[in-house]
Amino acid sequence: MKHIVMSLYSKINRLILLILKRNTTIGEKPIIDIKTKIRCKKGKISIGNNVSLRSRKKGYHAGMPFSTTLFVDRENAKIEIGDNCRINGAYIHAQKQITIGDNCVIAAGVNIIDSNGHVLHSNNRTVGRDEPKEIFIGNNVWIGLNCIILKGTKIGNNSVVAAGSIVKGDFPENSLIQGNPAVLVKTLDIQNKNSEYK
Repeated sequence: MKHIVMSLYSKINRLILLILKRNTTIGEKPIIDIKTKIRCKKGKISIGNNVSLRSRKKGYHAGMPFSTTLFVDRENAKIEIGDNCRINGAYIHAQKQITIGDNCVIAAGVNIIDSNGHVLHSNNRTVGRDEPKEIFIGNNVWIGLNCIILKGTKIGNNSVVAAGSIVKGDFPENSLIQGNPAVLVKTLDIQNKNSEYK
């Protein structure tokens, strides 16, 4: 019964989003919690099939400090999320482009932002915006709790970003990324393994 109620709830929520959210496309079978915020004043948001945008703390294995938010506020800016992704209480803000591949898991407290918000060299910090740079996250990437992914970052397929990392740079496929600033600490042996218990 609970599954039927959740499925109906998700379909109603998707319909509301499609009616109210211009410039937003949502694929089949989404799970979008009611507290999830999708803001697309300008630009475009594209959400693939079977994507979960979770904002409820109940049943989540860790703290969830805020609701999932997708925010695009510049002309021609884009957020693209592939199929089968689970995004749990993350904040994603695009002023240029943020691309997230298929089968990604993004944990609570994560911020993915393609702009610093302010210029670096300034004699008045209250004015001026920096130039945004694209963020690319490949397929099958797991981003752990409370990470920050900064502008210009590229994370290759099958990579894992350890909890609390602050990430800027270009990382190849199968990377274990960790630290502040984040560095490549290991190359993962990924050969179509679905689970690993050790």
